Amino acid sequence: MPEASNVSTTRSNQPRKAEKTPHVGPVHVLLRVRSENGETIAAHQQMVALKGTALLGKTGQAIGPAFRDGINKQIADGVRTFLFLTTREGWNGPYVTFRCLLRGVSATVGAGKKGLIPAYYAFDTTDVKTWFELASVERLTRDEMDKIFVLSSGRSIMSSISSSATVFRVGISATRV
Repeated sequence: MPEASNVSTTRSNQPRKAEKTPHVGPVHVLLRVRSENGETIAAHQQMVALKGTALLGKTGQAIGPAFRDGINKQIADGVRTFLFLTTREGWNGPYVTFRCLLRGVSATVGAGKKGLIPAYYAFDTTDVKTWFELASVERLTRDEMDKIFVLSSGRSIMSSISSSATVFRVGISATRV
């Protein structure tokens, strides 16, 4: 008698595709940014140090309203939610990632918050379509970076970051090494 298999099959005895286990933890955002000599990161770190919060603007296509609303609901529910900023260190160097605790995501900036935008781009925000309000900016270790995975594929962000996408919905795995 043949051994029982844990792989289910179709009527034609062909193996079925494994069903992806749905992600049950918080959803986070990863944004790949260009940062001339780390100035983008440093300017936002400085703003957080001075004012306790900073606004980071994403130009180009906005993140979708459903994604934005979901992130804001998590934050309102008290779930620690992060924006991860990934950039190259130096010209064509390795990728480094920064974890930013989010206070909110919006499509516009109220007049009372314009002072939270770093000076290098505060004068021209017409191309910004999404604003992230940051409460902290801290660099991750390589081990911490390896725990971030893309929700749509389950792949480590480090294996996906060089794709053409600049925004990723990500999760954090406690079990990845």
